[in-house]
Amino acid sequence: MWTSLGAAREPAGPRAASGRFWAVVLGAAAGLFLLGFLIGWFAKPTEKKTSVSPYEEMKATFMAEMKAENIKQFLYNFTRLPHLAGTKENLHLAQQVQAEWKEFGLDSVQLVHYDVLLSYPDDTKPNYISITDEHGNEIFNTSLSEPPPPGYEAVRNVVPPYSAFSAQGTPEGELVYVNYGRTEDFFKLEREMGINCTGKIVIARYGKIFRGNKVKNAELAGAKGVILYSDPADCCAPGVDAYPNGWNLPGGGAQRGNVLNLNGAGDPLTPGYPAKEYTYRLDKDSAVGLPKIPVHPIGYHDAESLLRNMGGHAPPHSSWKGNLNVSYSVGPGFTTDYSARKVKMHIRSNNEVRRIYNVIGTIRGTVEPDRYVILGGHRDSWVFGGIDPQSGAAVVHEIVRSFGKLKREGWRPRRTVIFASWDAEEFGLLGSTEWAEENAKVLQARGVAYINADSSIEGNYTLRVDCTPLMYRLVYSLTKEIPSPDEGFEGKSLYESWYKKNPSREYKDVPRINKLGSGNDFEVFFQRLGIASGRARYSKNWNVEKYSSYPVYHSVYETYEIVERFYDPTFKNHLTVAQVRGGLVFELANSVVLPFDCRDYASAVSNYAHIIYNLSRNHEEELATYSVSFDALFSAVKNFTEVAARFHERLQQIDINNLLAVRSLNDQLMFLERAFIDPLGLPGRPFYRHVIFAPSSHNKYAGESFPGIYDAMFDIKNKADQREAWEEVKRQISIAAFTVQAAAETLKEVA
Repeated sequence: MWTSLGAAREPAGPRAASGRFWAVVLGAAAGLFLLGFLIGWFAKPTEKKTSVSPYEEMKATFMAEMKAENIKQFLYNFTRLPHLAGTKENLHLAQQVQAEWKEFGLDSVQLVHYDVLLSYPDDTKPNYISITDEHGNEIFNTSLSEPPPPGYEAVRNVVPPYSAFSAQGTPEGELVYVNYGRTEDFFKLEREMGINCTGKIVIARYGKIFRGNKVKNAELAGAKGVILYSDPADCCAPGVDAYPNGWNLPGGGAQRGNVLNLNGAGDPLTPGYPAKEYTYRLDKDSAVGLPKIPVHPIGYHDAESLLRNMGGHAPPHSSWKGNLNVSYSVGPGFTTDYSARKVKMHIRSNNEVRRIYNVIGTIRGTVEPDRYVILGGHRDSWVFGGIDPQSGAAVVHEIVRSFGKLKREGWRPRRTVIFASWDAEEFGLLGSTEWAEENAKVLQARGVAYINADSSIEGNYTLRVDCTPLMYRLVYSLTKEIPSPDEGFEGKSLYESWYKKNPSREYKDVPRINKLGSGNDFEVFFQRLGIASGRARYSKNWNVEKYSSYPVYHSVYETYEIVERFYDPTFKNHLTVAQVRGGLVFELANSVVLPFDCRDYASAVSNYAHIIYNLSRNHEEELATYSVSFDALFSAVKNFTEVAARFHERLQQIDINNLLAVRSLNDQLMFLERAFIDPLGLPGRPFYRHVIFAPSSHNKYAGESFPGIYDAMFDIKNKADQREAWEEVKRQISIAAFTVQAAAETLKEVA
């Protein structure tokens, strides 16, 4: 104890000695207690920190900012009028999106225009199909338009069903039913049934493959016209009423769509180059990918009238029968009683150059402003676009709003984020392709990733993801953080419900992720430029729901009401898709080390190599005769796998404070997708340049692995010159082996 300097001291004596004794004892006890307390305190296990990193906190803030109610309101706003590409309504919507993105707080928002070839019906000469009698009189005509849905009777400028870019003409002839119009369907007709389609008008049902592939197949078979129709077997779910009482397609509804075979070329008049004012244009007769025969879509009520009296051959298999009350006889022509009748097409659509407008918004990055993460989805629709595309555009709008709010509060991403509202997607992915062509050099040097954002829903069963293998682990980790919106999965993650409902067929214990094909705006970024890409939406149960896509696809019945009443009344699935798409963009734009895993690419490439090799073993004799070997490809795959594993080990040891080292490894990850690009492209498809993935030559919507080898082996037994055919297989194996080995070299430690 401290005593004051002037205090009197007590004289020494027995009592004083006793006091000192107890003072010493008490002092020692107190010291021992303090020592024990300190030992116990420092020996105590350290509690886990409850605080989260600023990165995780900002990500959580971003994810929580997105609201289902906002998405619902945006969808309503975007679906009041038709927004056909090249029309003033779609320009007005572009200007509205531009103004709102500026209001949301983006650094810059520009309208970027291109002048591209589009296609429209003639208002004064409508398209239709007729049945004519022996005197040439029209005894039946198909509908000129769809009956409008309730509440939309007064809306103007609804384009009637048509096949964009159809050739003009009035062909007349016998009808042949060709099932889905697939390659194998025409093989069945020609090779097994002896039916020649030359000079015939063919009728094909929608479904299974891209409509442009159906038309190309019909052209190759010699047909002089194509009628496309929606069969109830492919556009109606069992036990569901037609719209407006349910979500099935009414009998008077028909699917619009383009029938091009562009193979990634973009604007048909400026293939490979942006369609600006200064650009050289081909003449319309030389335009890329246009069909040379008339094409027209109809509904199933009209189709039933055309198919009712079909004669000729019976359908070759039950799989050729749909759900109409007809025999599905193949033809050619009608039954004996009606044999003098013919089918005549009246197609007068026009192709013309019109101006389209992309909206491009940007938030500049802080640390790496020269690295771009892109979120893009289209804005143009065939009519109201309740699902395609506005369910996607509404989600993009909410993601932009949420990023903008963070920016206004002082936050910026590490890398630059670019948001895009594409125009003219429905006419062949034109807006996105022209922009990518104009910016190709910059994108090849700076593009980190592209996330696509078309329709957010095509069903309400579970998540569907298509992406590069580089993103597999990112997708899986992100979906583990997002709550599942599904009934029966309360308190569980999106990953859990997704895995339960759609497990992978290729890998153990993970949900299924599909290969990227085409038919959407990621095509130019992934297939031509080699920028890592992905897409996500809510989908149906493909194992049970066998109808094609969703029933009212590209019809006038794709309204706000069909979404709000039947598909997603609470918009919880839209919100989930927003969190997936937005979360992917956030991670890609903000992670110090890019969240790509090259080991998953190695696994995928190995898997695909084994698949294509096993396919080749259907031709064991020819493999031996022509000395065809896959050894070089398997050697390259083995090398790639080993190099990828070593790269991943180095990545784990990186000092994230060493900005140059981080940048170097990130660039190796970013450029890995680019390493799979062959500048010469695939045979006959120069704008599809990815050696590992391409849209199937027989179905643009589907992805094919090692497409060069696959196409070389397709139907090879029927090739006239077998030696030449197998030499092409060997050439494609060589290209694949070189490309995989070259990609491995890009991952090696920089000397």
